[in-house]
Amino acid sequence: MVKNCQLGPVLSYGSEGIVHSGTWRDTLAAIKVLSNQYARRVENEVKLVRSVNHTNIIKYYDLEYEQGTAYLAMEFVAGGNLYEFIQRKFTSSSYWIIVDQILQDIARGMIYLHEHHIIQGDLKSHNILLRDGTHEAVICDFGIAKLLDDDNQEKRRTNTTKGTIRWMAPELCAPPPEPSSYLSDVWSYGCIILEITSAREPWIEQFNDDSLLFRALQRKENASVFNNVCANQSGPSHLCHLLIQCCSWLKTDRLQFIDILQKFTTEDDQTMSVGSPVASKESFFDKYDDIPIFDYKKKIQPQLEKTSDDSDKLIN
Repeated sequence: MVKNCQLGPVLSYGSEGIVHSGTWRDTLAAIKVLSNQYARRVENEVKLVRSVNHTNIIKYYDLEYEQGTAYLAMEFVAGGNLYEFIQRKFTSSSYWIIVDQILQDIARGMIYLHEHHIIQGDLKSHNILLRDGTHEAVICDFGIAKLLDDDNQEKRRTNTTKGTIRWMAPELCAPPPEPSSYLSDVWSYGCIILEITSAREPWIEQFNDDSLLFRALQRKENASVFNNVCANQSGPSHLCHLLIQCCSWLKTDRLQFIDILQKFTTEDDQTMSVGSPVASKESFFDKYDDIPIFDYKKKIQPQLEKTSDDSDKLIN
């Protein structure tokens, strides 16, 4: 028993601590137990998340200390995460309907964050929790989130590249790396769509090694590889085309989250089959119908070999 926290069974083990189910002031909670070295790093995260209030964003209740250990009390979300859902439900008949709702929930949460000048910085399926029964999405893990000032500048700028490589935008990898931004969050959202349509981690079929992927993201010559992967996904057409617009190599061509949510609203106003692998219907996305068919062996393999051969020239 820690002042306001009471620990229950272990939910998960992580690099920074152990997460228990439990209670905080008689409220069901998830409680992360951290050593002080990690606790000091999450203090800003706690302040940031406690300043916002949205149904699609995790709630942080408190950060307490006792005898060199910290206890972070958070909202308890019982339905697992999106990564687990994709692996379990990819072939189910209701899959596309549910992930459509999840993607809209994520977009709503991200709109709210960006309106409050917050960059999430590590958006991925593992950091999207799902409420049990409803599958409502809840964005979590703000360990590298950033607060911008009124001029959209970081309050404390660093030159360190942070994030999870498979969801990181190319401009965050290029030498020198750009700071994360609203539009790098959009790229990460596109990578979640790629996970949803493929049931695999982003870019894993093309770059099965993280260091190879990182080097590929550093070179603008590889843009066509990523573009072609996006253009040749299977799944509902509106998701496939939304993927193209979110994972544009040129960040200024990416959608904002308010536009992304509007695309779903447009789709909801029209008849669409999402129970089959590919929904066929006319929409504004039809302008992309002239994208050439992608041949993996002709397009990707030579570039992978070139990337590997040139690796000594790249910045690791």
